[in-house]
Parts: sequence; C-alpha cells; structure tokens
Amino acid sequence: MKEQNDLHVTIVIPAYNEQARIAKTLYGIKDYLSQQSYSFDIIIIDDGSQDLTSEVVKVVDYYTEEIKEQSAGELVQNIKNVGKGYSVAKGLSIAKGDVVVFTDADASTPIEEIEKLITKIQCGSDVVIGSRNLPESVIENRPVLRMLMSKLFNTTARAIGLVRVSDSQCGFKAYRREAARVVVQHQKTYGFCFDVEHIYTATKLGYSVAEVPVAWRHDDSSTLSLLTDSFKMFVDLLKIRWIHRNL
Repeated sequence: MKEQNDLHVTIVIPAYNEQARIAKTLYGIKDYLSQQSYSFDIIIIDDGSQDLTSEVVKVVDYYTEEIKEQSAGELVQNIKNVGKGYSVAKGLSIAKGDVVVFTDADASTPIEEIEKLITKIQCGSDVVIGSRNLPESVIENRPVLRMLMSKLFNTTARAIGLVRVSDSQCGFKAYRREAARVVVQHQKTYGFCFDVEHIYTATKLGYSVAEVPVAWRHDDSSTLSLLTDSFKMFVDLLKIRWIHRNL
C-alpha cells in the first residue's frame, strides 16, 4: 500500500431523499479531507430520490469548487430507487481510489474516523469495518430496541456462518480497491443485508477482514423499519448463505 502522501481515497455516499442532510455531510467531508496529506474524490449515488437531493449536491459542489477551491464530487443518479446495496455496489465498482470508503449520508460516524480505516488498510487488511459494538466504540443516542435488534441480527449472521465480526451493519467501511471490485462482482442482494454479503464473500475469497471501533451517533431520521425491514433482512441472510454455498 502507498504512503499517505501518495494515497488516493474515494468516498462513496449512497443517498435517498437526503435533501435535508446531504449538504452538511458533504461540507464536513470536504473540509476535513481537504486538510489531509492524501488526495480524495467523492461519489454520491442518488438512488432515485423524490426530493431535491441531487440539486442540493450540485449546489454544494458549485460552491465548494468556486469559493473554497475544493474538488467537485461525481453525482450518479439511479433512474429509480433500487436499494442501498445497489447504490453502494455501483459506487465501489467505479471508484478510482487506492482505498474506497462508503459512509452513510447522515454522517452518523464522523468523517474523522476514516483515519482508523485507512491505517488498517495500510497495515494489510483488505476490508475494514467500523464497529459500534467493540469496547472502545463511542455511541450516542442509540435506542435500546435498535441496539438489541442489531445484536440479534448479527448473532444470527454469526450463527449461520456468514460473519465473524461484532457489527456488520454500521454504514462506515473501507475496501482496498481490488477487493471492492471483486466483492461487488459477487454481490446478489441489494437491500440492507448487502454488508453481510460483502463480508462473507470477501472472507470466502481469501481477503482479510478487520474491525475497528468508531464513534457513532443515532439519527432519528433513519428510514429503517424495525418490523418490515428486519424480516426482510433475516430472509436475505438465508439467501446469502444459499447463493454462495459453493464459493
């Protein structure tokens, strides 16, 4: 892996109806990364938003490029809403960075935590997962029910042999570029379970997967439905196990 001064990092941000939050997230990411020794670019995947998400992204890019002299991001617009997993996969497949990081549009994990991911990649890991469940993780405002459901989901994923990590679902992960492209080539699920599939296929294909503690803050605007989406996610776990049984 290259030294930090020669390193290029791509940030992938999947977004769906994020007009209220995407500007703050983009400003924060650009301001922070512009001060680092490595170069970067940003890919925003608008997953068929029905609001002004794309228009806000364009305004932010224009302002930061003209006023702050920061590089504009690349905006990719899905024709219709096809799922977070699909959007992340599209971003990972076209990313040009040596390290590819995807982060949620609500910035639940502060961009400053990216240094932990990059360091782990530079130390030899191929996929690095930001975790909310390690002893050193710093968590704010996490509802008890969501925490319990998350741990139950992860326990189930571990029980059926899909993951060995403590938190597969945190929306803050880094990939070595080669690993990112190979993993998405094997991806078959595009809902909220795509994280588990990435981890499982990466492990099966011989890539090293590491986990680091991160800071994380719950956002009350989350679109995840505990009842409907949880059931779909448990079904998808079985689907992943079956699809990749011969990998």
